[in-house]
Amino acid sequence: MIKSFKQFINEEVSGTELVGPIGPAYGETRLQNKTVSFHDTNVILSEIDNGFYTIDEYNNMYIDYLKQGGKPLPDAFNRENLDTVISFMND
Repeated sequence: MIKSFKQFINEEVSGTELVGPIGPAYGETRLQNKTVSFHDTNVILSEIDNGFYTIDEYNNMYIDYLKQGGKPLPDAFNRENLDTVISFMND
């Protein structure tokens, strides 16, 4: 039997379908209206060789840097540390 839209809405939709998930453990699902910064990604551009490096690539390069006699750097994945490692490895 074909129902009218009003009859279908009154009989079939209880109201909870229109609200969506709720509760204290349910995470935020909307996108924040903000600019993407270096905190939002795990990739850094090095201006020395115009290459993109992930944290895994940096960690591998950092280990090689230390093996070749480089001084320990502060524990951070940032452009300054990446440029230091790349400059040392290129020399």
